[in-house]
Parts: sequence; structure tokens; C-alpha cells
Amino acid sequence: MSSATGRIIDTILSEIIDLRHELHQHPEIRFQESWTSNRISDALTKWGIPHRTGLGKGTGIVASIAGKPGKTIALRADIDGLEVEEATGLPYASRIPGRMHACGHDGHVANLLGAARVLLECRGALRGTVRLLFQPGEEQGGGARYMIADGALDGVDAVFGLHGSPQFPAGTIAVKSGSLMASADFFRMVIQGKGCHGADPASAIDPVIVAAHITTALQTVVSREVDPRQPAVVTVAHIEAGTTTNIIPDTALLEGTIRSFDPETDALLREAIERIAGHTAQAFRASASVTFGEKAYPPLLNDAAMTELLIDSACRTIGAANVVVLTEPQMIAEDFACYLEKVPGAFFFLGMANEPEAPYPPLHSPYYDFNDTALRTGIGVMAELALRFLSAT
Repeated sequence: MSSATGRIIDTILSEIIDLRHELHQHPEIRFQESWTSNRISDALTKWGIPHRTGLGKGTGIVASIAGKPGKTIALRADIDGLEVEEATGLPYASRIPGRMHACGHDGHVANLLGAARVLLECRGALRGTVRLLFQPGEEQGGGARYMIADGALDGVDAVFGLHGSPQFPAGTIAVKSGSLMASADFFRMVIQGKGCHGADPASAIDPVIVAAHITTALQTVVSREVDPRQPAVVTVAHIEAGTTTNIIPDTALLEGTIRSFDPETDALLREAIERIAGHTAQAFRASASVTFGEKAYPPLLNDAAMTELLIDSACRTIGAANVVVLTEPQMIAEDFACYLEKVPGAFFFLGMANEPEAPYPPLHSPYYDFNDTALRTGIGVMAELALRFLSAT
């Protein structure tokens, strides 16, 4: 990065880290991020950055740093936490029972606020506008769609975002042109049986047995129905039935997710889940109803030109040796894909791992914590990316 940008980051970094720790202590789930939204707004107000609040179902924020007339680049951070009980033991651990920033969105917010500070100092060099998107409800909420509906992308020429990743070393970024992440949808299956006393199973239609058979059968969808050249995932992640040890329940619940990279495979997965659930349940004299999420996440497709700009900006900022160009997409999903359906842009991974021989806790783990040392990298790359995009207009 330029010496001027580096000096600005040196000046603000401790403040941004403190802010990240404060955000980490107050995780809030999808569309309930009132404290988080207010804290972001307070910071923007303190720094003199104009912004609008109350977007994206109530807790989203759009801020702008305007320079000379020109194009507009949007930078996005998601702000929500997860329903996870934190187990890190950190002095700044979550203060809210059953809630945690287990996906590192506290770090994403801090990173974007840090980039905003740098760009504010460089406002005189901006040939255009930097729009800052603080988006609620990324975790299964599809918050990007609500931000778009509220005009977050109106007049935007390019959009960029990042996500912390334990797969890559701290000080690096990783990116891929084209397909970077899979689509994602979620299914809910209710199996209707007939309950009775656990000592009299012959008079029951046991939904637990049906759930077990359906779960096993679903594992054949990818291995025996999907073209082996097409990546796909069917995961049953939640099974719930019964209340005690000696009663066969009336119903059982299965929930899970499907992932793919093309609409045909996605349709195949949906049909197979409904077919297998229905016929398996019928074979055991039960019934099964399947519903899918209303707002599936599309595949995340990075624009080729914007990816090239991102790679070039990162090479200038952190050195080519620290830029990982991926060859294969990831099966995880991100609603940032919704922005990329509207505006060209790119999404990248920000490395978290300190030591290869000591694996970093995975995303969504109760032990995960965004790595503060990665903030310098993320802030620098985001700021340089905005400056270079606008200087090219």
C-alpha cells in the first residue's frame, strides 16, 4: 500500500480494533441488529460521514464519501451474528447468551469502518463516490435483497465485499473470477406418524424410524443422481423428535441445506428430496411434507474485469505473494451474490490463520474469533480498491 495509506492505517488501527471488540460483545441476529446499527451510526456521525439508517428491514445503513464528480463504488459489510453460545473465553466475549459473532461479521464491520476512515482522509483524491453498505440479515435472512429494494445499489457502478476465512493465512487474500461460491437453499421436512407408548411400538407409526431412513436415503442423491462432474451438496443438519424416553412421538422434523452451481442441478436436488421423502414415508405408512426457503441464495459469480482490478489492487497493497488466485469454487454461500446479479463486482476471502500447523477455528464455531491482525490487510485492500476504481473513471 502507499506510504500515506499505511500511515493513516497506523493511526487508526488501535481504535478500529477496540471497536471490533465492542461489536463482538454485542452480537445480534438477522434484522434484530439495533444496537449494532446504532453503534455504526454513532461512529459515522463522529467522523462526519453522512448516512441513512433504517434500511434493509430496519437495521441497514448506507453511507457515502463523496469526492469530485465521477462513478460510484459500493463496499459492503454484513452486520449480523449467529445463534451460537460463545466458548472462546475472550475478555471481549459475547455478553448476550446464545448469540455470537461466530462468522466474524464484527470484523467485516470494523474493516469497512477502517476503510471509510482511510478514504475520508483521502477524499481529495477521490474522483467519484464511495458508498458504504452495512447490511443486516446475511445469515439465512437474504438481507442483501432488502438493501437492494431500498435503493442501496441505485447509481452504483461496481460493488465489492469480503469475508474472513480460516482457510488462508493472515496477511493474504484469496479470490477467483467467475464462480466463487455455490447457491444455497434450506429445506424443512415434517414427518407425520402416529405416537404411542414406547412399550407398544406395533400400535405406532414411528416418525423417528422414518426420519432415519429418509436421512440415509438422501445421501444417495449426490452420489447416484447428480452428474459427478457437477458439485452438489445435500446436508441434513437438524433432526428433532419426541420429548422423553418412553413415548413414540407423532411427528419428526428434519432441516438441512442444498448447494449447487447451476439451476438444473438445483432443480434435481429439490425434486429428489421431495420424491425420496414422500415415498420413503409412504413405505412406512407415514407422510412427509417438504418446504424450501422462500429466498434461496444464487451462485456468487465474480465479474472478470472487477476481479482483475481487485487482484491488481491487492498486489499493489500486500504484494503478489500474498494474493491467492483460486482455481476451484467453494460450496459455502453468500447473499452478496444478489448484489452481483445487479452490478459488476467481486467478492474475496480475507485470510485469518496465524500458523498452518495450528488450525484456526472454523466459521460458525463457538471458538471462532475474527483475527485482528487481518484488519490491516483488509482495510488496505478495500481502500486501495476504491481509490483505483475511481481513479480509472
